[in-house]
Formats: sequence, structure tokens, C-alpha cells
Amino acid sequence: MTFAGDAKVYAGMSLEGADQRDLYVAIGIDCDPDRDTYPWRLTWRGVEALSTLFDIPDVRWTFNVRADTQIRAYCGAADYCWRRYRDLWTEAVRRGDAIAWHLHYFGRDGLQDTSDANVLENIQVGTEALDGPDIVHMGWTYQSEFSIQKLAACGVRIDYSPVPRVRGVGRSGVDAQDWWRFAYRPQRWHGVRMIPAFSFRHRLLARRFRSERLILMTTTTPLLFDLLLDDFFDSGSDFLVSYFHADEIATAVGGWRNRLYSRRNLMSNIESLRARAAGEGHRLRFVTVRELARVLFDENHPRHA
Repeated sequence: MTFAGDAKVYAGMSLEGADQRDLYVAIGIDCDPDRDTYPWRLTWRGVEALSTLFDIPDVRWTFNVRADTQIRAYCGAADYCWRRYRDLWTEAVRRGDAIAWHLHYFGRDGLQDTSDANVLENIQVGTEALDGPDIVHMGWTYQSEFSIQKLAACGVRIDYSPVPRVRGVGRSGVDAQDWWRFAYRPQRWHGVRMIPAFSFRHRLLARRFRSERLILMTTTTPLLFDLLLDDFFDSGSDFLVSYFHADEIATAVGGWRNRLYSRRNLMSNIESLRARAAGEGHRLRFVTVRELARVLFDENHPRHA
């Protein structure tokens, strides 16, 4: 499943202004089932809506295809999402997007289970289902020293799960994560290139979520996402990693969250990013996560000159 031939073409981008600073942006999509019908059944309206993203000019996406023991339990095979929507993934690669792996560590009771045995089983099942993926984006961004070693041993070379200074003990037995000590810079763990998503500061929201920094989906209402962009451009960073879930562009999240996330928000946030980048004198480069890894870790890349 490793697609090493990501396109190196940035269609429609102006190369005028040689003194402009390049700003690299990678946006991933967790291709999970829809949350509004879970856990009673798995539906995939969000994944089925992903082809509409191809209409957004210049953007390169990284699609994180779900494959783990929970998908096997519900759908009969861990590679269900990969096989059922194979035409979508093929078209994505054809146009220059990338395919990655998304897995959750669920136990048989539906709760997060990060025991060594469950981590090992899910890594083995997902690796076989996707024929050795090289990029991973973890469910609930969870990662540990043990899991990253095992992922590395199975051929994973890029992980863009880190969310610096964000941690949570979990809610109702799920969503536990801890990136408290991860600095906002690319790092190598056991041979895996670790690329952080951007987290931002907001006093009131930090108090609400009990975390020093926060992450917002790229589909979040623009009023909030603009706060993240404020913090990002103040940081002076030359790369931005963000992500969202497929169901958020299909009004399939459920409850009040359908008002918080939408495809319209995604388009608005991308346009805000374009405008802010231009105003700051940046040349915007939408890239896949695999391409971003080359930029960040290849010492021969012009970024390091």
C-alpha cells in the first residue's frame, strides 16, 4: 500500500516573488466510520463524501485509511474500508494525494485498550490489511514508546500523530493521549520521522479541556480556527499540520457537533489560510505528509540551506 510516487506538482501556485518564504501545509483525513450511527452500526457517509475534496484547488490530502481489530469485528475484515473504497484511494493517488494508515486500539468491550497484547494484535492486523503502510496517524493521536517501536518494526517510517503539549486522561474509557513532553519540532523516534500537528494556546478553552495547548480540526467553525491561525503565524513556523475526520464534511458527526464541523468550514478555513499566508509574504505549498517528511528531514532540501 506504499505509494512512494506522490506528485511534486503544485497546480496553479504562483512562483513569483523569489524572496517569499515557503510555508508547507499538510492536511490529513481520518477515514473513520460515521459517529452519528456508532456504536450500533458502522456507516461510511463521510468516506463516501471524500471525493468532493478533489474539487478544492491546489490542496494535497493525506487519507488515513482505517484498519484494525474493531473494523474486523464490525465489518468482517480489517481491510474493509481499503477494499470497499479502493476506487477512491486509486483516484486520490492518481491526482497526487497520499494514503496512510489510521488505527485505534479498541478492546472487545469497545474501550481503549493500550495493553501490549492489544497493541501488538492491532499493529499486526492493520499491517497485513494494508500491505505494509509507511505513514500512520493514530486514533486519538495515541502513541507510546512501546507502540512506536512495534510500528517501526513493521515498516512505518512517518508518524504525524504528535500534538505538542496536549494530553488527556480519556473520557468514558476512550481518548487517552499524552504529548505533554513533545516539543514543536520534527523528531526521530526509533527510526520513525515524527511530525507534530500544530496546537495553540487559548486561556478559556485550555481551562475547559484541562490542557496547556489545544488542537482544532480543519473543519472547525472559522471563528475558532482563526484563533489557531493567529497563534500559528505568531510562532514563525514554516510548516503547518492539521487534520479532520471524514464524517465532519458529511454532517454525520451527531448532535451539537454537526454545527461545529462542516465542509463549508473547511473551505473557509483554507481560504483564510491562503489569505493570511499571502499577507505574511509566504508562498503557500500544500503537500502530502510524505512530501512534508522529505522537506523536514532531508538535509539536502533548500529549506535547510
